[in-house]
Amino acid sequence: MPKTVNLSRVKASPQQKRAGKAVKLLRQAYNSEVKISKELNEEIWSRGMQNPPNKVKVENEDGKLFPVEDFESEKPVETESIDYSSVVDGSIGDVKDEVSQIESPDFEALIEAEEEARDRKTLKEWFESQK
Repeated sequence: MPKTVNLSRVKASPQQKRAGKAVKLLRQAYNSEVKISKELNEEIWSRGMQNPPNKVKVENEDGKLFPVEDFESEKPVETESIDYSSVVDGSIGDVKDEVSQIESPDFEALIEAEEEARDRKTLKEWFESQK
């Protein structure tokens, strides 16, 4: 049965001892002599000695701890549709600012929206250069 172990207490330790302290906290959580698997050890040390994960989901199999999953991958992926016609309504500077804040803009859709709205040559050229 998987168990989530909170490792955030290691942040109170000196930076150079945090990953080692995280391993000790894992062993304390099971109150027994357990071994840390290679995969779990790599997960703890993956971000370096000074920044171990805040929590780890582990499973005890025959006295050996294995990682179950990565908590960062559990976050839902947000998929929002962007109305590009409303993006190209403002001034050229405002449009550039808005487009730079979009994670992965669809420049083809932006060009089409601009052609339908104001058809500004400089803005369409800027979209082309950003592809």
